[in-house]
Amino acid sequence: MYQIDELVSYGTEGVCRVAELCEMKISGRRGQYYVLKPIFRESATVYVPLDNPCLLARMRRLHSIAEIDTILQDAAELPLRWIDDANERRQEYGRLLTANDSAQIVRLIRLLYLRRQELEAAGKHLRSNDEQLLHEAEKLIHDELSIVLQIPRQDVPAYIRSRVEATA
Repeated sequence: MYQIDELVSYGTEGVCRVAELCEMKISGRRGQYYVLKPIFRESATVYVPLDNPCLLARMRRLHSIAEIDTILQDAAELPLRWIDDANERRQEYGRLLTANDSAQIVRLIRLLYLRRQELEAAGKHLRSNDEQLLHEAEKLIHDELSIVLQIPRQDVPAYIRSRVEATA
């Protein structure tokens, strides 16, 4: 059970504040809902029904600094595999974002960075769908790390590099 004013991560919304727990009727269905306010999209509101395990599974507490460092260190040791089919790749990697598993998202970012470097060396570019996935993944990770580490979002990439290089 999450507490009012607690910061959580929710699916592709990223870091949210639990604004309230209330009973509501949405789409003809009455029930208890968490009302989430995304931190970096102040005008948005997300309603998560307590009786929907699938949607509740997308909600988790923010990681500690120690957990973040472990996730970053493990990213190179447990890489994701590249999926050649663009449609399958978009679907599978999009599922990783929605599942809100930070370790998998960091591995996805690493995979897409490496793929971009490989293509650029051959005079090519990452496909636009892959660039979009990379951008979405970076936003999720950068937003959470910015809050947990209490640093500006623009400083997060340097923090990530310092942790990854320290283990290389």
